[in-house]
Amino acid sequence: MDIPYTVTARPDTGLYNAKVGIWLFLASEVMLFGGLFSSYIFLRVGADYPWPVHELNVTLGFVNTLVLIGSSVTVLLAWANLKLRNIAKYKMYMIITVLCAGAFMVNKSFEYKAKFQHYSVTLTDGTILTGHLPHGYEIEFGDVTTLNLTVAGKHSAVDADPVDYVLPYIKGEAPKFKTESGEEIVLDKASFTKLRAEAHEKAVAKAKADGLKETPNWNIKLTAASPITFVLPPSKLLAKPVAGATAIAFRDGTTVEGKMINDKMTLEVDGIDLRATPDKEKSLAFNEHYLGEPWKKAFIDQREHAIAEFNEKYGDGKGGTTRDPLKSATHQKHMFFVPIHSATPEVHEHAKAEGEHKAEAHAPAEHGDAHGHHPEVHLERQHVHFFSNFTPKLNSYYAIYFTLTGLHGLHVVAGALVLGYFVVFNGRMLREDPERLANRVEVGGLFWHFVDLVWIFLFPLLYLL
Repeated sequence: MDIPYTVTARPDTGLYNAKVGIWLFLASEVMLFGGLFSSYIFLRVGADYPWPVHELNVTLGFVNTLVLIGSSVTVLLAWANLKLRNIAKYKMYMIITVLCAGAFMVNKSFEYKAKFQHYSVTLTDGTILTGHLPHGYEIEFGDVTTLNLTVAGKHSAVDADPVDYVLPYIKGEAPKFKTESGEEIVLDKASFTKLRAEAHEKAVAKAKADGLKETPNWNIKLTAASPITFVLPPSKLLAKPVAGATAIAFRDGTTVEGKMINDKMTLEVDGIDLRATPDKEKSLAFNEHYLGEPWKKAFIDQREHAIAEFNEKYGDGKGGTTRDPLKSATHQKHMFFVPIHSATPEVHEHAKAEGEHKAEAHAPAEHGDAHGHHPEVHLERQHVHFFSNFTPKLNSYYAIYFTLTGLHGLHVVAGALVLGYFVVFNGRMLREDPERLANRVEVGGLFWHFVDLVWIFLFPLLYLL
């Protein structure tokens, strides 16, 4: 028995089954995205730090908006031509729709890549420097003569694996090591497997001798034939070392003692954010060893220009303003965020138009070019409070940005796969029952219009406001 109203519409509602189903599904999607949009609004209103504004590439976002709007038109044309049995045009418009989805995702991948390559460094006085790490962030720790390995018993959070977690970060050739018994070895997987087995046997024997219920951890001490220097990112350690550290612990639990040779962070600066700095003119960014007095003067010049511009725009004619400048996130950024486009301050930096400020404030972050045209500073570790690339861990804004755009991107991919399936794998239905296929395309088109509508809300919310 055939299920009724799978192709023809019900006479009382004018809807066929799949159309009712897609509307119910889209209702649940509205609740999902509505909840996320509401979360964003509450996070922004209740933020206890300067909320990021004009952080994203508006041009790229606008292009993606046009791409999705265009794809909504082409999917509608595909459905209309299928209803008219104009098969060639139906296939053409469906392919264009899928290609538009691909173009959208390619643009998003460029945007995401730029965020992962762009860094924000918060100094101890609240100043934030944005820019790129030309060589990544690595520390150099030297004068190491021994490796202290911990072989796990039954229950332990760490278990030594120096071949994968320690040796790759030795500067130069790895030396030979002596065990506690005096045997000289080349530390590799085979030799460490043997050491681990011996350590486990000793741990088991100790557990039996002491009447322990569980096998304890066992420590192995290896002495290097010559001093070792390690060069590695702090992320490869169990904890970020403090300034002047004399010991570090690798992620497998291996500990070494020595001295910190270099833990400075080299940053190519493309922006100075002073919104959270109490005494802005005494910011660490203007330290003579960092950006210095010229950029301090550039900041003061920009701030004075922004204040004058705000007063001119919102002045009440009585020496006051009709708006509170402290409640304008855009004005706060114009006053206290200094975009850097060259190695030295431009003489008339403040004279740039407001729109140009917005578009170019994070140009290096979006386009990833011209890194060499920015001042390079070597930040002392004791001056760095926190650093991160522009990813969800940076702040709530980027957490919700990646959540919303990532979830929307998944919908774009899913919709494109379904529409592509209709073109590639529904040839038999196209020949035998084109009306049923037209219904499927219509349902897919309704989902695609919803995806477009979500982006039309996302674009102004994240990119413009």
